[in-house]
Amino acid sequence: MGTWKRWGLGVLAGFVLAMPARAQVQLFGLGATYGSVNDISHSFDLSGFKPSEYTVFFDYRIEHEALLRFTYGSMWTQQSLVGQTVNGVFVPSAKEHVNYVTADASYLFGEDFYTGGIFGGIGGYEYRPEPMPPGFEAYQDPAKKYFGFNLGVDGEFRVMKHLGIVLRLTYHNISAETRRQFFNADAGLVARF
Repeated sequence: MGTWKRWGLGVLAGFVLAMPARAQVQLFGLGATYGSVNDISHSFDLSGFKPSEYTVFFDYRIEHEALLRFTYGSMWTQQSLVGQTVNGVFVPSAKEHVNYVTADASYLFGEDFYTGGIFGGIGGYEYRPEPMPPGFEAYQDPAKKYFGFNLGVDGEFRVMKHLGIVLRLTYHNISAETRRQFFNADAGLVARF
């Protein structure tokens, strides 16, 4: 490499390093959370939160105050008719996984130590039910995929230059035959680069 090319690369690197820290925005984030799920399809009760969800996510800051996030999550919850009386029959307990992938847009506010966000998006949700007890098979959720949307708020507390703690509250609304609604509270870590 010629001397003038090295000198040019050196000057370019110097300008990049001399930029104010505020101008060096960390564009990408990769993180994971673990939290609790509250099935609010029939009623909202704060005692309904059960530790049974994890997510992994990737986000890209498209503007200074906006980012695009892709999330894969998995909830472990009761099937939709559990605990209800249907046609005079009390439906017993049976679990299911609800796996999902969402794409969200988030509006950000705050800087430095804390950044908050309000987000919303769409996603695909897949029900993977365990078998119902014998004689109750007719009340089992179907193993199908559905469309849905989510809304929420989150906060990120920076603990190191490239690492933060994330707290997130998310409302999921799934357009299944029996409409499902979940309210999730998660905490986790995100790496920014």
